[in-house]
Amino acid sequence: MTIKKLPPYAKAINDARRNGMIPARGCLGHIAIGFEWRRNIVPDFPVVVVPPERDPAEFEWRFTAGLDVFIMHRDRDIPRLHALCCALFAAKARDVQTFNMDKVCRREPRAWLRLIPLWKKQPCQNQPSI
Repeated sequence: MTIKKLPPYAKAINDARRNGMIPARGCLGHIAIGFEWRRNIVPDFPVVVVPPERDPAEFEWRFTAGLDVFIMHRDRDIPRLHALCCALFAAKARDVQTFNMDKVCRREPRAWLRLIPLWKKQPCQNQPSI
């Protein structure tokens, strides 16, 4: 069994979860995840980063169990977005919402998507459990 590392900036959240704590839920969810090296994606909000050169499946996501997760991404991140969502649902994240910042800049509809847990049954069924 391979031990996976936590994604960048997740240690404090993971430690709190291991001590029975849950991040306060804001209007966007409990935590935000981004694909860029910035902690201030959402000010005053717990943020975790998936580095651009890394596969989301390489990381440990159990700290998201039971949490509502908000993912901010750009068009270039879409190929890895599916892998991240599958990893989050495998870790039993309660709710996942995605926000495409490029669509907002282009004033396109459907920049915000809410992925309900039922989504995991079909597209993620071939993904390994975390």
